Amino acid sequence: MLDRDRIVSQLHSGYTVTVVEETASTNTALKEMAAAGAPMGTVLIAHRQSAGRGRLGRQFHSPKGGLYLSVLIPPADAITCRAAVAAAGAIESLCDAQIDIKWVNDLFLNGRKVAGILAEGVLAPDGTLTAVVLGVGINVGEMTFPDDLAPIATSLGNEGFHLTREDVAAAFLDGLAQALCADASVMDAYRRRNVALGRPITVLRGIETYPATAEDITDDGHLVVRTADGTIQTLSSGEIRIKL
Repeated sequence: MLDRDRIVSQLHSGYTVTVVEETASTNTALKEMAAAGAPMGTVLIAHRQSAGRGRLGRQFHSPKGGLYLSVLIPPADAITCRAAVAAAGAIESLCDAQIDIKWVNDLFLNGRKVAGILAEGVLAPDGTLTAVVLGVGINVGEMTFPDDLAPIATSLGNEGFHLTREDVAAAFLDGLAQALCADASVMDAYRRRNVALGRPITVLRGIETYPATAEDITDDGHLVVRTADGTIQTLSSGEIRIKL
């Protein structure tokens, strides 16, 4: 099991941390806690997830050895981008790894996905956005992936970086607190780490798929692309594919 006290002892930010053996999804469980009155800064960490979720409702592979964490935070601009910078910085502060980011929410190590982020809104009865549940899954320990994920996924342990989930959790949470308070310069860090800029990509928006070149990322986290006919588009949703 994760050692909650070890995480809390390293934190320099005001979080309330709960660690559980297993839950279906830390995001789902924390949204329920928020509905029951959990305060901002509540953190839920699970040793395992039985039904982890990624973007667009996809399954998020959640084997033993990963860090599965959700935190309740106030709404902010470019939350997913800020969280990605915090996660990348946290990992790099603990080991000699170079973490890249693929717009909008994936972290890569040596060309393979090592972490993912999922931000979900908490709405009041009138539809007002009152909070965000930010979920982060980081492949920390040595892991075995199913055949369909093995070519594209990795873990810190598999790449020779032997960290503890407690240390990664504390470093991420403190980094997140700083990233959420940072000015727009945090997006400069996001752009520097992003592997898509200046490269050919495939844009996926619903059933639509088309080639483009990633030109820029705005301060609110939108991706600016140039399509094959030279048209400039600014994407606030969707996803991209890129050969790393």
